[in-house]
Amino acid sequence: MVSHATTLKVRWGHTDPAGIAFYPRIFEWFDTGSDELFRALGLGWRELFPDQRIAGLPIVEAGCRFQAPVRFGDEVTIVSTITRVQAKTFRVEHELSVGETRCATGYEVRAWVEHDGNRFRARAIPAAVARRLRGEA
Repeated sequence: MVSHATTLKVRWGHTDPAGIAFYPRIFEWFDTGSDELFRALGLGWRELFPDQRIAGLPIVEAGCRFQAPVRFGDEVTIVSTITRVQAKTFRVEHELSVGETRCATGYEVRAWVEHDGNRFRARAIPAAVARRLRGEA
């Protein structure tokens, strides 16, 4: 399994009037974790998408368990781990914490998607990329 940790500071705009992070921000931070994980693997999305001729890596399934609040000013660490690579999809699990406190755990299932000019469709993840995602390269 391949993992990467990303750290960010919670801004006022990330929070509700009570100073607690608005729950959709957690999913945004999971997305940031996935992006940074790919970058750490040498697969930065800005270059990957045109190089592989894909439209992107859209989320086809996601979930989250909220365990403790994240507040304005906190430093959040997101540990993102690729736990499964299948023919056309892969799963990234995330653990979001502030210090030693686990605040949320969740996952994304993403598809390797091309646009053929008429529609979007999933296609097979290239073998070399799949090996890198599994930590084999």
